[in-house]
Amino acid sequence: MINKRFSNNTFLGFWLLILTLMVYAIILIGGLTRLTESGLSMVDWRPLMGTIPPISFEDWNYLFDQYKKTPEFIILNKNMVLQEFKYIFWWEYSHRLFARLIGIVFIIPFIYFLIKRSLTKKQIIQLIIVFIFAIIQAVVGWWMVKSGLTDDPYVSQYRLSFHLTNAIIILSILLWLTLENFFPKQNNFKLDVSGILLMIALFLCLLTIISGSFVSATDAGKSYNTFPLMDGKFVPEGYLIYENFFINFFENTIAIQFNHRWLAIFSFIWTISIIFYIINKEITFSQKITCLIIFVLISLQILLGIFTLIYNVPLILASIHQANATLLLCSLLTSLYFFSNR
Repeated sequence: MINKRFSNNTFLGFWLLILTLMVYAIILIGGLTRLTESGLSMVDWRPLMGTIPPISFEDWNYLFDQYKKTPEFIILNKNMVLQEFKYIFWWEYSHRLFARLIGIVFIIPFIYFLIKRSLTKKQIIQLIIVFIFAIIQAVVGWWMVKSGLTDDPYVSQYRLSFHLTNAIIILSILLWLTLENFFPKQNNFKLDVSGILLMIALFLCLLTIISGSFVSATDAGKSYNTFPLMDGKFVPEGYLIYENFFINFFENTIAIQFNHRWLAIFSFIWTISIIFYIINKEITFSQKITCLIIFVLISLQILLGIFTLIYNVPLILASIHQANATLLLCSLLTSLYFFSNR
């Protein structure tokens, strides 16, 4: 009986780990889809159908003709040829197909575990919450794409940010469930000073990622490519161009870049400071390892951010920057788990 129960928990744990890795992967794919400006290449939404890609020359021509009716083609890409369309189409198609695959990997084992009664009531509730967020994610994904298919050839930065934030919530829940399965808590969730400081660092990291989504959605990273000053000034001209003060934070590309870069710097200083504070205390080996990982990732992240900026946002650096940001958030969440698991 013990061996069977252990086997079930191990199977469950690896399923949760695979889901976590898949959600992390689709966040990266989504980021690349945005960086390659491929998100508006598919002009319809068929959540259940639409998995078969275009095969014939007629199929490709039909899809390209549909794309030609969009504002993005008319305003921005009117000289695009079929081969160039195929490039952006495959990115968006891969994004949607991988999302469907995650759905299958989630639903079938979930039903199996329910039938086998391998899940606690708490786990069932948590996984149902994940499923609800996944449904929201699918709907928001299309809602986001639709914003660029009417009059404006650009995806709404608000909807893109919502889409990314929702994906991070899903990733965080799955990662926490995975940690709970492989490293069961000895007692209820409880934080000391170190844990509280890490929670603040986690919040700052999330806030920086969200601000980064506004940078990505508006191409604000290309407005100034110098660091630390912008056009020779700490606060550049044009920081406030809208009468509504807060609108500048979300629609003024100069303010969006300025806020993101200095929010990132503040997050870096805060996180590095608390890591040095925590590492000198009496902590467990696993806690020390997570702290060292955070130190490496956040140091790498700040360097990637600066190089991405000064080299005018090249695709490779920008994608690694986004991937590392999500990995940093996961490391902070993992560290928080170990500091709450005493």
